[in-house]
Amino acid sequence: MATKKLNIVQIVPELEEGGVEGETVELAIHLARCGHRSIVISGGGRLVPLLEGNGCEHLHWPCIGEKNMRCLKYIHKLKRLYIEEKIDVVHLRSRLPGWIGYLAWNMLPDDSRPALVTSFHGFYSVNQYSTIMTKGEKVIAVSKTIRDHILQNYHIDPNRIELIHGGFEVQCFDPDRVESDRIDALRQQWQLDDNRFPVIVLPGRLTQWKGQEVFIDSLNLIRDLPFIALCVGDIDENQSFTNRLREKIVNYGLEDKVRLVGHCADMPAAMLLADMVVSASSSQPEAFGKVAIEAMAMGRPVIATAHGGSLETVVDGVTGWLVPPSNPHAMAEAIRQALADQVRLRRMGAEGKDWVTRHFTASLMCNKTVDLYMRLLEEKEAKRTGRCLTVVQMLPELEGGGVERGTLEVGRYLAGKGHRSIVVSGGGRLVSQLEKEGSRHITWTVGSKSPLSLRYVLPLRRLLQKNKVDILHLRSRMPAWVGYLAWKSLPECRRPILVTTFHGFYSVNAYSAIMAKGTGVIAVSDSIRRHIRERYGREEGVTLIFRGVDMQQFATEHVDPMRVENLRQRWGINDQTPLIMLPGRLTRLKGQDVFIKCLGMLRHQDFQAVLVGDTEENPGFVEELRQLTAHSGLAGKVRMVGHCMDMPAAYALADIVISASSSEPEAFGRTTIEAMAMGKPVIATAHGGSLETVVDLETGWLVQPSDPIDMARALDEALSMESSRLSEFGEKGKIRVRENFTTDSMCEQTEALYRKLLGGRRALAPA
Repeated sequence: MATKKLNIVQIVPELEEGGVEGETVELAIHLARCGHRSIVISGGGRLVPLLEGNGCEHLHWPCIGEKNMRCLKYIHKLKRLYIEEKIDVVHLRSRLPGWIGYLAWNMLPDDSRPALVTSFHGFYSVNQYSTIMTKGEKVIAVSKTIRDHILQNYHIDPNRIELIHGGFEVQCFDPDRVESDRIDALRQQWQLDDNRFPVIVLPGRLTQWKGQEVFIDSLNLIRDLPFIALCVGDIDENQSFTNRLREKIVNYGLEDKVRLVGHCADMPAAMLLADMVVSASSSQPEAFGKVAIEAMAMGRPVIATAHGGSLETVVDGVTGWLVPPSNPHAMAEAIRQALADQVRLRRMGAEGKDWVTRHFTASLMCNKTVDLYMRLLEEKEAKRTGRCLTVVQMLPELEGGGVERGTLEVGRYLAGKGHRSIVVSGGGRLVSQLEKEGSRHITWTVGSKSPLSLRYVLPLRRLLQKNKVDILHLRSRMPAWVGYLAWKSLPECRRPILVTTFHGFYSVNAYSAIMAKGTGVIAVSDSIRRHIRERYGREEGVTLIFRGVDMQQFATEHVDPMRVENLRQRWGINDQTPLIMLPGRLTRLKGQDVFIKCLGMLRHQDFQAVLVGDTEENPGFVEELRQLTAHSGLAGKVRMVGHCMDMPAAYALADIVISASSSEPEAFGRTTIEAMAMGKPVIATAHGGSLETVVDLETGWLVQPSDPIDMARALDEALSMESSRLSEFGEKGKIRVRENFTTDSMCEQTEALYRKLLGGRRALAPA
């Protein structure tokens, strides 16, 4: 892919002057020099000869940027161009031509469309018309400010946004390459032959948002100082605004100090005429602000308004000054400071030149853009050939349970293998980790047991279609109903593969039956597989995939002792007394009440115990546990320490770990294998998944459910053992987990199932 020569089309309204046009031409020339076929479509303009003189093709399509019906004729013409010229990449840079380019692209079959890239060059008004700039398969934001603007105002996957700053052309904006006669020609043209005063230049189109009025107001406040100020920009483009500026200059009596000099075709020479350059954009921030980086490239300090892209390009006090927008007093003060210290001006100019040469060159911008094209084409090819999958997982929330952890682990694995991972949930404390690990998260309250959850059926249907989802993986009942209905509403040929995971011994009814409707059904333990067969009559298409432990996290050698010590101090743990730990949500089915009763029956009273779990989630049960602790005479021995974000350190702190689930068996029992992975002996209730993970009297003890006497017996036996014997239990537990219950194994088996199901569907598809 890296050596392939591409056919690339960029589409803009015109090629006159401005940042969008400049970047288009810079990229087009770079592409041609790299051997690609570089085509630009526009309504024409003064930059066309430069484009064509450097090996690019220009297609002159009049009116393509005009807001009238005439431009619609180009849709079918553009569609033919995409096909006949075998275009690889279409790059849309403005809204109206963007709609033309997008509609033509959208008329093509999926597998014959070029890659589609859009560039967000400005703070467009937020409306349906502007959404076109978010429709690219990749969306380039020209600054962090613009990226934030997109995310705040448009529904878009953050992973589709690529930050690529604009850049200056090094060959052009280099003081050493500007001959003195070019500067002399401008000096003569602008009647500066006899000038001995500092020159202040404000380049930019003469429009209100470029801030020329604020600039002139600020100059009036320092009229006592010696200077000449030049507003550089076409004086014929906006005649009414030009007249307004002239009137302001006359009214202030600044005719001898402020000049409107018109368009300049040699901006490098204009920058060298200046002592400082001003970017005064006020009513609207600069999306990036190319004037500022071009001025710094020419060794000139900049005074810029402190919003938008200027906050990323100008280093306040180092390469120039940042002043509040629309504030002539602040701008006047900055200019006054600049004029007072010529030595500082020269130093800032040198700092600015070094700064932009390292961060904001056109070659950097072009290389990043071409790299984006290549990666996007590679992704499309991987998607077409099935090497890259798009997987959507759905669950109620992302707080802290086993289902949530398994979802995160699969998401991380998929993203790490180059697949697209999307998770739909009601949100929670694990969302930031999910996104950091490469998945996209969509916050929909699909877990609410209310008919209102069904409002997500149509949005989900659109999501599945728009993202061409390969696998829809449903992990809980209510989200599963939403997912199933959206999936069912699609034509059969457009449905993704439907996978469900049976995470628990759900009550057997029509509501729970949804978990058996997947094309493929994952059972997290053999107990669950038997439950599915016996209760739902489903045997074919059920795959046993044990849950797993991340051996990079849950391994003693990877846990910093300081993390353990911090927990010890926070929880007030005495390091001389054995610590018994029961992790899990504070609910009756997790058996914390049975555990506390067991502690009251122990012969060995030299212990301390902690219940790890969110105390805010179930306040009624928490209060019941507190009273039970007090009535059992265990005050001071048992602590409820709340939610823990560092469970590996928590297990390292413990001597014995308990899984006390009683009223309902664990479907698998993640807590148990995490503790075993950390080399801790476990005591677990002998039903459900624990029968498959714990080997009685080898890696721990299995005790009767809801039986505090039997649990006390096992715990007394453990507490009376020599530490070396307990360590043997722990070591055998580690070996068992590594051989049978790792995250890597779980994720690999899950991906293999996805591919097997997809392969089966392709085999059945008609030729």
